[in-house]
Amino acid sequence: MKTALKCILLFFFSLLSCASICFSQTTAATNKIISKEIPATVDRVKMLQLVNNVRRKGCQCGDTYYRPAPPLLWNAQLESAAYNHTTDMAKNNFFSHTGTDCNRGGNRLENLGYHWKTFGENIGQGYKTEKDVIDGWLASPGHCKNIMDKTFTEMGAAHIGNLWTQDFGSR
Repeated sequence: MKTALKCILLFFFSLLSCASICFSQTTAATNKIISKEIPATVDRVKMLQLVNNVRRKGCQCGDTYYRPAPPLLWNAQLESAAYNHTTDMAKNNFFSHTGTDCNRGGNRLENLGYHWKTFGENIGQGYKTEKDVIDGWLASPGHCKNIMDKTFTEMGAAHIGNLWTQDFGSR
């Protein structure tokens, strides 16, 4: 019962803090990035290029080959969700898709005003560079599938220390 109450209180306080912050989104060309209110923790252009290079060529993800997919656009709301989740994992010393507020990826996106049709999330630990984490995700069938999913049109990512979050979505 105490855990449920803690989650309810944390959810309430996270809604209050989310309501007070205004995030913008990218609607420009694939590699054009807009400035935002959160610090840039990844090389946005490099991360987007690494992902879009794989999507352009197609990719073998475990036993499944994924044909080429359209390029993704960078989205500030997805980056904010990734940043918030990565910060939560770093500050609270855990590694999970479920945050300390009991929210998962879809809830985090909705709390930031991103009304998704589809979404996905990759998390990683132990990687130092954008290339390292992308290579790690591509070696994992489930993470690779998210990178190649044709239903996703946008992405954002963040990292703190060796913790990474990559969020995908479409509206």
